[in-house]
Amino acid sequence: MHTPGDDEAPAGGNPVGETAADDESRVEVYVTTDTSAAPHKAGEPKLYVMYDAAKPDGDKLYFTEAEWDAFVLGVKDGEFDLDEQGNLPPI
Repeated sequence: MHTPGDDEAPAGGNPVGETAADDESRVEVYVTTDTSAAPHKAGEPKLYVMYDAAKPDGDKLYFTEAEWDAFVLGVKDGEFDLDEQGNLPPI
């Protein structure tokens, strides 16, 4: 899901949403039909692209629609909730 070196959002990318983590880092997501930055996902009709808005030239994560749906379900299910010490729950 990770492809380093994609320096900017493809033309025509549509913002999906964002979550503020703190003043220095913010996760942003956009949807694109341009798969050229993720050749391992070239056969997909669209990709969800997640990146750190504080480092827009940094690495990006590329999700297919099915992967994104599974990720969102995991978030809604609490799969990524942290405990009181800020740790993920054991697997």
